[in-house]
Amino acid sequence: MEVALKLAYENARRTGRSQKPKFLSLAGAYHGDTVGAVALGHIDRFRKAYSGLLFKTDTALAPYCYRCPFNRAKPERADARQYRKCNWECLGQLEKKFEAQKRKRNPYAAFVFEPLMQGAAGMIAQPQGWLNRAAGIARSHGAQLIADEVMTGFGRTSSGLPLTRSLIHSPAPPLSLFACHREAVQPDFMALAKGMTGGYLPLAATLTTQAVFDAFLGRYDEFKTFFHGHSFTGNQLGTSAALASLELLQSPASIRGRRNLEQTLANELQTLWPLATVGDIRQEGLVAGIELVKNWRTREPFDVRERAGTRVCDFMGERGVLTRPIGNVIVLMPPYCTTAHQVRKMVAVLREAVGRFSSEAQ
Repeated sequence: MEVALKLAYENARRTGRSQKPKFLSLAGAYHGDTVGAVALGHIDRFRKAYSGLLFKTDTALAPYCYRCPFNRAKPERADARQYRKCNWECLGQLEKKFEAQKRKRNPYAAFVFEPLMQGAAGMIAQPQGWLNRAAGIARSHGAQLIADEVMTGFGRTSSGLPLTRSLIHSPAPPLSLFACHREAVQPDFMALAKGMTGGYLPLAATLTTQAVFDAFLGRYDEFKTFFHGHSFTGNQLGTSAALASLELLQSPASIRGRRNLEQTLANELQTLWPLATVGDIRQEGLVAGIELVKNWRTREPFDVRERAGTRVCDFMGERGVLTRPIGNVIVLMPPYCTTAHQVRKMVAVLREAVGRFSSEAQ
């Protein structure tokens, strides 16, 4: 993300779009811990302590259907994206941001987002069509797109094959490994990591377009080179592991396995709805967020001092299932080697832990 930010910043200057490039990202965004990436984020616990080091970035309303101020729907026992009642006001707010910046005669250089699912924001899953429309708004204002696929990439948000659930659709080519392509969005910058090597070795990459690449070409004495590098850049062992991982990911057996796991996870998550403290369940592929509330009929959140998410995860740890909360949201991200039996155990233990917590909280 730091590389994407620097490239987009300098590209905007070199192409004449802006001499003081600005960036727009989503409320609740998290894009990393280096200084530029922290500036793109909007979670106080990661940002506030370093505010004196950071440049200003603007925020747009995230499409958080379950807690959206524009969603007029009453709570149901389903993913809030499925029963929402709104007029895409979140996209209207995004359009207003671009228009306001345009009037300042300094249009945004880029729009930054995690596609389909915002992780550290609380596993906020975007409704179908939001990403495609948001990207269209940004493009119409001349802004480039920076996609943070560190969490969502390499099949995490979908096997690439359509599921039986109406929630997930795949307008993109079926073997795409990236969340952006689920909504037919091709960004100008894509940040990748984690899934590249399956976690065996640390490796990250920033992809961009030929047009951006060409902006950094020139004669030696023009010094147009992108001056950015680290001691371990281009590590041969890491890239070899990535190639082996990619070969496995794209094999027919791996695709079938992920698809089956996604369906198993979707089926098992349905068993959580009878729990009164489960307010929303959001799933994209093999990543899910289960939001805990005091009562599902009111959406009233637990106070941070009640440590709802932490206590549930502690209970799960006692039963051999290790995961983490993001506030009151429990995260399930089973690795691709997980068996169907293990997925069922994960959800069964979560169900037991939520029930135990609910009994203690009464």
